[in-house]
Amino acid sequence: MEIIHKISTNKRLVTLTYFLSLVLFSQDNSDSDFYREDQFYFGSSYFIQTESIEDFKQNGFSGNFQLGFIRDIPINSSSSKAIGIGLGFERNYFTSNVQPRKQNDKIDYEIIVSRFLESKNKISFSSISIPIEYRWRKSTITNYKFWRIYSGFKIKKNFTLYSNPSYGSELRIKDIQDWTSSIYLNAGYNTWNISLEYDLNPLIKNKKTTEETDLNISFFRIGLIFYFL
Repeated sequence: MEIIHKISTNKRLVTLTYFLSLVLFSQDNSDSDFYREDQFYFGSSYFIQTESIEDFKQNGFSGNFQLGFIRDIPINSSSSKAIGIGLGFERNYFTSNVQPRKQNDKIDYEIIVSRFLESKNKISFSSISIPIEYRWRKSTITNYKFWRIYSGFKIKKNFTLYSNPSYGSELRIKDIQDWTSSIYLNAGYNTWNISLEYDLNPLIKNKKTTEETDLNISFFRIGLIFYFL
């Protein structure tokens, strides 16, 4: 069953990649009044846990950095409105008092109520993201500094979690959700933009702590995102 699941996941990823390649690279327009805001982006965000988990505490900086490319598809004659579809990479990490422990080839999650231990529990993971967004901006074909509001939906393919516990060696954890999604809003002027993002799914699937509390880890993210032509 695990092999079938992996094949299904790989097919889904290949299908999404093929679809994106068609949309990102096939469109062209020779009209001199027509322009696109195809952009590279780079950003960093701070994570805030959104679900209530008994005795859960974040301690230290939790966040990510992201980079990628957005293909711009204008939907009106002035190109002030568009659909953006892209592909990006995210590196995420958070620190908390969640302590993963490996016992008999099984990962258990314990919440440690200790100021000394909780600052050292770091969990990191990487994701491939597919943002799909509605774009409004005050740009023109000759104006490269403008106000923008980009809002959208992001699909993410997540990879293995790595935990650096308070003591012991690094753990490799496969309990992460393979696919998650989020909604986001990016707004600002010129290069500088505020980024807000809300996870729609928990990061770790169907797990409880040793105290039988649901481990619903998901985040609200606030940060900055920069766009470059």
